[in-house]
Amino acid sequence: MASPTRRRVLRILAAAAATSLAPRASGKNIEWRGSALGADISILFSSATDGSTDTAVASIICEIERLEAIFSLQRGESELARLNAAGRLDAPSPDLVHVLARAREAYAATHGKFDPTVQTLWKYHVDWYAADPERDCPSESDIADAIGRVGYERVRLAPDAIELPSGAALTLNGIAQGHITDRATALLREAGFRHVLVDLGETSAIDARADGAAWRVALPDGSRIGLADCALATSSGGATRLARNGDHHIFDPTTGRPANHWRWLSVAHRSATVADALSTGLYCLPPPQAIAAARASHGVRLWGETANGEGVTS
Repeated sequence: MASPTRRRVLRILAAAAATSLAPRASGKNIEWRGSALGADISILFSSATDGSTDTAVASIICEIERLEAIFSLQRGESELARLNAAGRLDAPSPDLVHVLARAREAYAATHGKFDPTVQTLWKYHVDWYAADPERDCPSESDIADAIGRVGYERVRLAPDAIELPSGAALTLNGIAQGHITDRATALLREAGFRHVLVDLGETSAIDARADGAAWRVALPDGSRIGLADCALATSSGGATRLARNGDHHIFDPTTGRPANHWRWLSVAHRSATVADALSTGLYCLPPPQAIAAARASHGVRLWGETANGEGVTS
């Protein structure tokens, strides 16, 4: 959650996207591929026309760039960067308030395991391993100060201002990408599109395919699931290793250390924002607790592989 490269860096390559997008038609399907969010993106239209997709993709690229200016940790002028630097942000954008409110819901649903204030833990561990990626893990006393700055319940959130406790900092890399995916999906729906599969790091399906079949999406173990009017997000510590000892970028806010209960975990929900946040928070819970939390959350499906290699479906 805390890593700038959690799955796809929140960094827009707008110029590359604008020049590299090109349609590929196969029957009634049109697939657009480009570069945004620091990686490849794709939008697959089932039964559409070239002209209509051109306009839709251009509007999505503009929306990604707008949201990047809110959520990026790499851009010093972004709303999130300014909030972390000053500890307070007046007149925040509705998007930032919305995402932080959804984060609070995920915080409750995962028993405090989805916690955007783990940014302090991310920074501490990155600095710890920067000089020597082979050194031992930091001790309890080493990370005690960073853990003391974690606690999303202490963040003040209101429509007119956001205020952080002293020394705290936020990362939204475990939820903002889902919000970006939801916004792209909303733009397509507003433009009248149906039968579309959007992949912006999180995957979201608008309706089923034009032939009525569900979209088939691969999980990390190679199995496939069907999506229709649903989004899918996956978390895996192995995606970003910080050191050769196995420490990775998804931190348990309680222990202050990388979570070690799962090899990977995928969550499906109608909202990509919810799926994104829950996949991160549930990754920090032992499998029985994660399954129970998923079942207690309306409209959630879960797949995963535990640390000992056991497959889980809920």
